[in-house]
Amino acid sequence: MEQGRIFICDEEPEIQQLLRKALESRGHLVDIFPSGERLLRALDDLKEERPDLILLDARLPGSDDSELLRKIKTARPAQTVIMMSAFATVRGAIDALKQGAHDYLLKPFLPEELITLVEKVVERNRLVEENRSLKAEIRRRFDPDQVIFKSAAFRKVFELAKKVAPSDAGVLIQGESGTGKELIASTIHYSSPRRDQRFLTVNCAALTDTLLESQLFGHLKGAFTDATATRRGLVEEAHRGSLFLDEIGDISPALQAKLLRVLQEKEFIPVGSTRVRTADVRFIAATNKDLETEVGRGKFREDLFYRLNVVTIQVPPLRIRKEDVAPLAESFLARFATRGSQAITPEALVRLNAYDWPGNVRELENVIEMAVILAEGQDLTPDHLPVKVATAEQVDFALPREELSLEDVERRYIQQVYRQTRGHKVNAVRILGISRKTLDRKLAAYHLGREDLGEEHSAG
Repeated sequence: MEQGRIFICDEEPEIQQLLRKALESRGHLVDIFPSGERLLRALDDLKEERPDLILLDARLPGSDDSELLRKIKTARPAQTVIMMSAFATVRGAIDALKQGAHDYLLKPFLPEELITLVEKVVERNRLVEENRSLKAEIRRRFDPDQVIFKSAAFRKVFELAKKVAPSDAGVLIQGESGTGKELIASTIHYSSPRRDQRFLTVNCAALTDTLLESQLFGHLKGAFTDATATRRGLVEEAHRGSLFLDEIGDISPALQAKLLRVLQEKEFIPVGSTRVRTADVRFIAATNKDLETEVGRGKFREDLFYRLNVVTIQVPPLRIRKEDVAPLAESFLARFATRGSQAITPEALVRLNAYDWPGNVRELENVIEMAVILAEGQDLTPDHLPVKVATAEQVDFALPREELSLEDVERRYIQQVYRQTRGHKVNAVRILGISRKTLDRKLAAYHLGREDLGEEHSAG
C-alpha cells in the first residue's frame, strides 16, 4: 500500500478528526486546514511540491461551491482534489467536476469508502510520477547532447543523424551488432519535431512472422490462439512519433508488403480485422545485412528498400574508432560503480584499447559491468577484465626506431590498418583517408593480401 500526503480543508472539528483518524490508521500523512485561506498559504509555501490529494469541503465560510477549487486548479492544474458536501446537488457536482475536481463525496460517508477512494488516487499519482521519471530517464539517456564519443568517425555519423532529423525522410542505419544503431535512431527522433511523442523499438529478428505482425499492427481478441484481448500495435502506439525497426532485413516478404503500405499510404489493418486504420509514424530502420545485395537476391523488396533508404547512415565498428573506448568505458563505470571514486587504472585502459571488440559497444558495456562486480568497490585493473581482453596485444602505430624509408612506413601502416579492420576495405579506407581505388593499388604495390591479416584472421 502506497502512503500519501493528504490535505483536509474543513471547518468542522468532528469531521477533521474523523478523517484524520481513518487516514492515519492507514499510514497516510494528514494536514488539517480549517479555512481556505490557510490552505492556499500552505500550498504556496510548498512551491513545486504538492500533496497527493486535497479533501475540500464545498461549503467553507466566505466562498461558494467552486471559488476555492477554481483558485487551486488555476495555480496547480495537476493537483488532485476531491470535493465533500452535506448539501450536494447534481448541478453542484457537475460544476465541481467541470472545474477539475477528481470526485465528489456526499457527507456522511463511511471511512472505508473514503479510504478506498484515497488509496486509488495515491496509487494513481505514484504511477504517474514513475511514468514521468521513466520518461525523463529515457530522455536523459537518449539526449543527443549526452551522446559520448571522441572519434572523428562517429562525429560524422552523429552530425548526419542531426542533419536528417528535422525531415521525415526514411533513414536506414547500417552497422555491425552492438555498434549503437539504436542510439543513432534515438538521436534522430529526439532531435526532430516529433521529440515530444513516443519513440518505440522492435527487434524484427527476435519474433516469428505472426508475432511480429501482431506487434506492429495489433490484433483483435480471438484473432489467433493466444489473442485473449484486443491489443494496439506499435504502429498505432507510435502515432505522431517514431518507430525503430531493428534488423529490418529479417522480415518476410509478406510482412514487407504490409509494411510498405504503411510507409506509402499510412494505412494498416490489425490482425483479425477488416477495418483500415491510419497512423502518422516516422520509420527508422537498421540492419547488419547488406540490403542492396538482399534486393539483388530477391530476398528484400526493392520498393521497400528505397522507401526506407532515403538516407543511409553507416555506423563504424568500435575497433576502428578506438578513441571512443575510454570515454565509453568511463561512462559505463559511472553507471555501474558502487562508489563514486571508483576508476579504471591506466593498465586496464591500455588493455581495453588493445582489444578488438567484435561485439562493439554492447560488449564493452558488458565487460565494464562484469569488472565492476569483480572489483567489489576497488579500481578496475586488468585482473578484473575477461582473459581475452586482459591479454589483448596493443596495436602500435608509432614509428619504428630503425631507419625506414617513407615507403616502408606507409607499407607497415597500411598493413596494420588492413589487419586491424580484418581486411574490410570500406573501413580501411575510412581510417587511411584514401579512396578504394588507391587502397587496391597500394595493396597490389606492396604485395599485401589475406595472408597479411595474421593467423587469427586468416584461419577461416
